[in-house]
Amino acid sequence: MNRRITLTVVAASLMAAFLTVPQAFASGAAPGGPGLGSSWAPAQKSLLGTSASNTSRVYFTGYRSIITEVFYPTLDNPNNVDLQFLVGDTAKTFVDEEKVQAAYTATRADKRSMTWTASTANSGHNWQLSKTIFVDPTRNTLIQRTTFTALNGKNVSNFNLYLLHNPSMNDAGSGDTAKTLVSGGRTLLVASKSSRASAIGVSLPWQNVAGTTMASVGFVGVNDGWTDLLGGASDKTMDYTYDTASNGNVAQMGWINFGGSTATSISFDVAVGFGATETEAMNTANATLADNISTLGTTYDNEWHAYNNTLSTQGGTADDQYYLAAMSLKSIQDKSNGAMIAGMGTPWGETADDTVNTGGYHLVWARDLFKFANSLITAGDTASASSAVGFLFNVQQQASGRFPQNSQINGTPYWNGTQMDEQAMPILLAYRLGPAVYNPIWPKIKLAADYIVANGPWTQQERWEETSGYSPSTIAAEIAGLVAAAKIAIANNDSTSAATYLRTADYWQQNVAGWTFTNTGPLGNGKYYIRINPTGKSGTGSGPQIYNPASGPDAASIYTIGNGGGSHDQRKIIDGGFLELVRMGIKSPNDSTIVSTIPVYDGAIKQTVSGKGDAWFRYNFDGYGEQNDGANYNGSSGRGRLWPIFTAERGMYEIAKSGLGSSGSTFLSAVKAFSTPEGFVSEQVWNNTASVTPGIDGGWQATTPAPYVPGSPTKSIAPLSWAMGEYINLLASINASSVIDIPQPVCARYNNCAIAPSAGQVQAAVNVTANTFPGQWVYVTGSVPELGSWNTDLGTPVDPASYPAWTNKVNLPASSGIAYKYYRKNSDGSVTWENLPNNGNRALNTPASGTVTLSDKVSW
Repeated sequence: MNRRITLTVVAASLMAAFLTVPQAFASGAAPGGPGLGSSWAPAQKSLLGTSASNTSRVYFTGYRSIITEVFYPTLDNPNNVDLQFLVGDTAKTFVDEEKVQAAYTATRADKRSMTWTASTANSGHNWQLSKTIFVDPTRNTLIQRTTFTALNGKNVSNFNLYLLHNPSMNDAGSGDTAKTLVSGGRTLLVASKSSRASAIGVSLPWQNVAGTTMASVGFVGVNDGWTDLLGGASDKTMDYTYDTASNGNVAQMGWINFGGSTATSISFDVAVGFGATETEAMNTANATLADNISTLGTTYDNEWHAYNNTLSTQGGTADDQYYLAAMSLKSIQDKSNGAMIAGMGTPWGETADDTVNTGGYHLVWARDLFKFANSLITAGDTASASSAVGFLFNVQQQASGRFPQNSQINGTPYWNGTQMDEQAMPILLAYRLGPAVYNPIWPKIKLAADYIVANGPWTQQERWEETSGYSPSTIAAEIAGLVAAAKIAIANNDSTSAATYLRTADYWQQNVAGWTFTNTGPLGNGKYYIRINPTGKSGTGSGPQIYNPASGPDAASIYTIGNGGGSHDQRKIIDGGFLELVRMGIKSPNDSTIVSTIPVYDGAIKQTVSGKGDAWFRYNFDGYGEQNDGANYNGSSGRGRLWPIFTAERGMYEIAKSGLGSSGSTFLSAVKAFSTPEGFVSEQVWNNTASVTPGIDGGWQATTPAPYVPGSPTKSIAPLSWAMGEYINLLASINASSVIDIPQPVCARYNNCAIAPSAGQVQAAVNVTANTFPGQWVYVTGSVPELGSWNTDLGTPVDPASYPAWTNKVNLPASSGIAYKYYRKNSDGSVTWENLPNNGNRALNTPASGTVTLSDKVSW
């Protein structure tokens, strides 16, 4: 149970009033509400899951060996903080709180299921608990099959075992009501608020003392079960049997009756049923306990087996952590509408006031959802990704075409900022799933694409949700989204929209370096992509110049970093967002700007953790992390730590650069090494104590104090859904020897990949020599749709990487006579055609199969 370290004066006086002289079997309504303030459980999870089918709407998590937040009926609605045991001896010399015991395990005997076995023990006090945790696949019930074992010659009659539960109904611990109610001949611990109710039933009876059933409810810190046994006079005796506690932060406890057994172990079942009413919750719990729970467990496992059998084995390279990642991502998809949350917890939840921060990570960010739904496509689960697309466009998208910063499961915005990468990524997800998904929602995709054109490339917030301006990572997503939208537009006979999207995307692709790549930076060689150019739009010009920033990346622009990171010159701050230019197909991995940035990025914010591998900070001066003394993040004096996501991102860059899957292997090993013992990839891991970017504004000291170990997960959150998805993507990219999810029409348009010709097509290699001035770009168009049908906004750009030679590849109809011509686009968007005799065209006869090469020279 999460407990405040310091009691308020009111709580202290209540403690004195109710605990100085314990009252045996105090009953009736618990006095002293509302109790202490409530918070959430630790966000570093040791277990999580749900049933693989849609019948049950219960989703569970666990910390160490105990159950923590359980969500029902949707993934943004936690209904408890923790469920654990207290273990005492009958001599009343000790009472142990299960979750604080040092020794624990959380494992899965079946690596293709989300059934967990959690155990803990105190050998010095001669006891052990083992629990098998899963969901009733036919009902809204969490099941915990429990075995209590006496050690070292003891038997169960030497112990008292108490079940302790801290509800947090309907996404907050305040205002709850708890009761002990009898239903079906069983006394249940019931909690409720609004239209949420839970009921806990146990297959063994509660202890009965002098005719009193030893089950009680109370207010946290005043007369709850933990306080009864361990607070105040700490007589290690259960004295309270209150039957109601209304409108407060409540807790529930029952003393389990071992029936006088002298065996060394005893097994029983705990069922936590949920419903819209107290009666429904009680009926659900009782129905599960009356069922064949072994059969329910087998059904639950078989559903997960069936799901895993649909996944790609990635050529036989898929390992247990790959399957755990896929099942974890499936578990964070809401069964009501396909929404997928960022994580099943609240970062640093044990110190997060649930009346202030109720959102946590159990909200839907379109960016995060894109990342891990995209991973599920890679894993072979297109059905879940299709459902996620349905949520994005049918629930979360607003009438303007905009996607909010994040939202609840029902689409209601939670934080309502605008992040332009989130406007583009839903389009990319729909495109990857194919025409059956994107054609029916074309009008909504058009709304999103039009919104990008009207409002980009500037963003109110970049992917770290803190700063406005021109961000390489955001612009990469916007470009890719517009190119994908153009393909969808053409498939829906809207060449006008397609032309607008490609004209805009090309201008942004051609200028992203000019907007975000500094040549005067204080880091490394001074030439690198900065995290963000914080300027606004210039607002001048009538052509594409309207997109230009008011100032460039060489200006000494100052901006303030969130989370207490201070104010800094834009050129001093670097992150890994530039790698999205490669990941999205916008830039070649060998592009000079990318290659120049890599050593600067590594030199500024990379660390090698001994025995584990390379990792990177989010950016220098990041304050989103634990404080240097190890205390939890407080919003102002923290230090961002290393993020395993960036290890995976770097691995995929190295694969893209080399064309060898083996280039990513050390990065995959590092991500595994940074994972929890259970295989969850966390948001952050502890860093080597160091001054980050020394010499820049005094450096940024990031200390890892004892007992924390560099490379081990911090207390922010684990697993992070995004990070789990990147494990899948990296493993699959290693197997494919190419980055598995680069959007193909994007990288093909900008000469960073070649798409294999379809039936009836041949591939044409375009090689043209043309002299231009800065700000001018060469294109080719022609008489076939593949070349844009003479529309200069639908033509194919050619790449000047080997200037004055311009190159690209395009697939053309086989056995066809094609007219074509080159033109250049000027910086103002105007077009100049090449100078041919009589203003004519070039001619090409394509072969029936194979390839064809165009070797041309242009004069203007």
